[in-house]
Amino acid sequence: MSDFKAIAGATSTLERLLRAKLGIEVDTLHPPTEITATTTPLVGIFLYRVEINPFLVNLDWKRTGSTQLAAPPCGLNLDYLITPYGPDLIEIQRTLGEVIRTFHDFPVVDASDPLLSPELAGMTEELRIVPHPMALNDMIELWKSFEKLSYRLAVTYQVSVAVIDSTLSRSVLPVQERSLDLSPLR
Repeated sequence: MSDFKAIAGATSTLERLLRAKLGIEVDTLHPPTEITATTTPLVGIFLYRVEINPFLVNLDWKRTGSTQLAAPPCGLNLDYLITPYGPDLIEIQRTLGEVIRTFHDFPVVDASDPLLSPELAGMTEELRIVPHPMALNDMIELWKSFEKLSYRLAVTYQVSVAVIDSTLSRSVLPVQERSLDLSPLR
């Protein structure tokens, strides 16, 4: 079960994964416009788009009791801009390589993973971290959307599926009588 904290939980899970595997500082609290050059390696994780996962849109209501149905959950795809920072360009490139390797080596975070954020405890879907390549022109346009900031070396990843369970339910009456018609059809 996931509630409205699933989006923040997915971001926190990425942060926990990178901190554990790389041992470097990770910033999820500031947009790229607020992170300045650092003397030590740093990775910025910025959620820039949230969209409905098309594969979970048409799920049926689920039976939770003999007379209760629960509404289907809302599945989300989360798009992240991952930006390395450091004292020089070579260190930034090394940090980016480490991030890419980490997400390549650990592309799935399931409910049993100790790095999973507590907000996602009991989640029904595993989180998949996949590269979400963006054409250079699109990446430049994304960076232009940040005021007073020019293009930086960065990669984009998509995390899916973050699930937000619905709070809606409805009562249904059980079948009282069954009727079976065996007459031939014409």
